[in-house]
Amino acid sequence: MLNATVKTIIAAAAVALGLSACADKEAQGAAELYAQTEQALAERNFSGAITLLDTLNSRYPKQTEVRRNALQLRAKAIEGLTSDSIEAVSRRLAEATLAVQQLQPGFKYVKSTTGLDGYYIPSSASDKVMTGTMIQPRITEKGYFYIVANVQGRAIGLTSLDFIDGASSISSSAISPVRVVKVEGSESASFNQEDLVGVGQWILDHPQASKVIIRGTKGDATVKLDARLRTQLADCYRYASAIQAQRLETVKREKFERMLATARDQIANLPNPEAEQK
Repeated sequence: MLNATVKTIIAAAAVALGLSACADKEAQGAAELYAQTEQALAERNFSGAITLLDTLNSRYPKQTEVRRNALQLRAKAIEGLTSDSIEAVSRRLAEATLAVQQLQPGFKYVKSTTGLDGYYIPSSASDKVMTGTMIQPRITEKGYFYIVANVQGRAIGLTSLDFIDGASSISSSAISPVRVVKVEGSESASFNQEDLVGVGQWILDHPQASKVIIRGTKGDATVKLDARLRTQLADCYRYASAIQAQRLETVKREKFERMLATARDQIANLPNPEAEQK
């Protein structure tokens, strides 16, 4: 009986020692990850610091004190990462703004006479009603690239546009018949930015493109791409892209500035282990 009791006591002690050793090992592991995070922050490796903190939380959930102290490190990592993001976004915003300023003088605004939104076209383009079989690149008031196609005196069941440069070509998406406007035997339609995915960049990459084929269910019509029209297409695409980039980077910067303010507020209010030790 005595031997059994002794064995039980020894077993319990062994378990206790094992648990203590395990706890010490976890504490040491958590402390090492904490120190690695501090080193990553010192090296401005902010994304690496966040990865280390995520590992600390998932691997050592019971090390609450270390994890609590690590909240300050996470806030500092987010602050650094966000500051770097603001710097990169600000650089891209400055580039987009410069592009807009450089291209803007080459465009004129055309006010709609039918109650619809106005639009921008290159200064070299005619702002008269389209009366021939032709295409005209435009930019919406919100800065989106689109193309109007007109087929004069024919009803071809206009559906899409093919841009041709020798053996290379690119096509717009096919549009619904309800988007085609028919007036006195002529047809016209607007192909919006979503219909023209890839077309703008293709035009920039093919400065010698020779023609556009206006496709229809009942026939086709061909428009010659001369140097003037190619330039208008390219300039419209560049200007619209710059406007949209400027808008996008402005939104991104505002978002990152809010994130930075939140991180700095957390740094000011979270427990600081270094300050507490002093």
